Amino acid sequence: MRYALCMPSMRETPRQVELGALLRALRKRSGLDQKTVSTDLGRNQTHISRWENGRLLIEQPELERFLALCEATSEETAAALRLHRDAADPNWLQLSGGNKDLALVSEYERAAGAVTSIQPALIPGPLQIAAYARDMMLAGGETEDQVKAATARRMARRDSILNGSTPYEALIGELAIRYPACSREVAVDQLRDLCQVAERPHITIRVVPFRFGYDPSREGGFVLIRSEGRSVVHLEELSTATTLSRAKEVERYVTAANRIRDIAIGAVASTKLIAQIADELERS
Repeated sequence: MRYALCMPSMRETPRQVELGALLRALRKRSGLDQKTVSTDLGRNQTHISRWENGRLLIEQPELERFLALCEATSEETAAALRLHRDAADPNWLQLSGGNKDLALVSEYERAAGAVTSIQPALIPGPLQIAAYARDMMLAGGETEDQVKAATARRMARRDSILNGSTPYEALIGELAIRYPACSREVAVDQLRDLCQVAERPHITIRVVPFRFGYDPSREGGFVLIRSEGRSVVHLEELSTATTLSRAKEVERYVTAANRIRDIAIGAVASTKLIAQIADELERS
């Protein structure tokens, strides 16, 4: 299946979506419902909902009242004001360190109409089992405490994707299947899990085979998140995470995804290949 570009609204930038998620989290922590907040701020409940889902940017005076109502800390207030100040920027480069912050991409996935994850060398995050994520992060130099916290976040994201109904397509490089970023024992469990996950009606897993010649997956992985009114691309590297929402930039990744999809083997054949490799690893 090929996809056309869904033009994003310029108002719904990554920082705006992140600000909305922060406001929602603060409101829930304070035990307030949207109706109470709307009454206190003199706005209807639709405004509160649109602020929190990133569809509408809150005005600064109302933001300050919202934060005070929710008893935000000085650090939370400063973070919210920074997000509001920079909300017009359609792209967001975030320094993430070894422990990547999944809050923004998870927020986009929560409201997505469809997600395509292209990963040439790794199992996509929402399809990783806990042991795979743990092996990978420990090998990357994370501490036990960091790994424990990060694994919990990854598993929450996995549960959200697998137990939801949003179509999720994973185009995984053959390298990631034949030589997973984990121990051999964990690799068998990870590959078996992929075969089980592929049975879910909203999950599509296809393998991008080793081959001569260029295709866009050689440039690295990305996640294309599509929904009505806003499509974004999420990129992760060793120490940074970047979210793109500018239409021309997103369009390039839509084209790349379609090219990679054209060379990936079919879903049924992919599951058979993954099971075959799991058998080979188990016997060796």
